[in-house]
Amino acid sequence: MSDELHLMPLLTVTSGPLRGASFRLRPGLCRIGREGGVDVLLDDPLVSRRHAAVELGGGRALLVDTGSTNGTWLNDRRIGAGTELRDGDRIRIGHVELRFFDPGSAPTEPVGTLRRLPPPLVVPPAPAVVPVGAGTGPRSAPLPAPPGPSGSAAAALTMPTQLMGTPRRSRRMLLLFGAAALVGWLAWAYLALG
Repeated sequence: MSDELHLMPLLTVTSGPLRGASFRLRPGLCRIGREGGVDVLLDDPLVSRRHAAVELGGGRALLVDTGSTNGTWLNDRRIGAGTELRDGDRIRIGHVELRFFDPGSAPTEPVGTLRRLPPPLVVPPAPAVVPVGAGTGPRSAPLPAPPGPSGSAAAALTMPTQLMGTPRRSRRMLLLFGAAALVGWLAWAYLALG
């Protein structure tokens, strides 16, 4: 946990009418409930007026049920006394689910921070692929190099791995299956309508 404001823990609503709302927690006691004057106001009939609290201090965040009727659940386990919160914990209060996020201790970088990206991967260009038995026609010529910087990952990704045309045998098979489908459809139409 950090003392910087943008690195202070958050409670984010993940279900219920306030879905997507986030509440920044500050050091001290943060009260959760449906009564006016609490720090995290949840409009749900199953939430008690003063349902639970999160206490921040000493580098820890503790979740406490404050005598609620329906209980406070942390990661699908009912809690009573102070239970330490960890980054990513799920808190369920009534029908509302909250997610605890502590950017100061999170293994991932907080949203909005800058980080240096590793240099791009350089992949040598692959040779052009010519189908086996293509013969000596216009298709047996090597493919031109793709546009872009030579040896870059982008150039390697845009390079075709096979010729775009369909070999003669495949065309014949496609024509044969198309003709068979047309004959079958015409026979069905003749029998069904005739």
